[in-house]
Amino acid sequence: MAGEVEVRGFALMLAARVFYAMYLGWLIIPERHLHSIGITYYPSKYWALAGPAWLTLAVVWGLWLYEGLNMATIPHLSDRRQLEDEKCKSPESVGLRGFNHPTAKSVPPLCHIPASHVTQTLFGCHRCGDDDGDG
Repeated sequence: MAGEVEVRGFALMLAARVFYAMYLGWLIIPERHLHSIGITYYPSKYWALAGPAWLTLAVVWGLWLYEGLNMATIPHLSDRRQLEDEKCKSPESVGLRGFNHPTAKSVPPLCHIPASHVTQTLFGCHRCGDDDGDG
């Protein structure tokens, strides 16, 4: 059963190379030579360039659409959901007395840290957004 995957992979690799050789033959060989060997039913040569171009554009448009839909579904930066959600744990719910008290464990349990505490720790001010901008 383990060899079955390799056999299928090898067959698909061979099929891809055969189809690519047929594509190049259809693309390069003039139509009169194709007609002389009995091949009369094939797509227009227009699709030799149009097909890959449309496929490339479809991939690019799909990626842009995916990115746009993702950007449309995220909350605004001023939304409270950017800071915490319904699954946030308070320090008290995980057994901590606060952020400034040491714990018996080397790594404290995971919990939500309020934005005000982060701002105070990082910038050393209680209300950094309300200052007059002097520094």
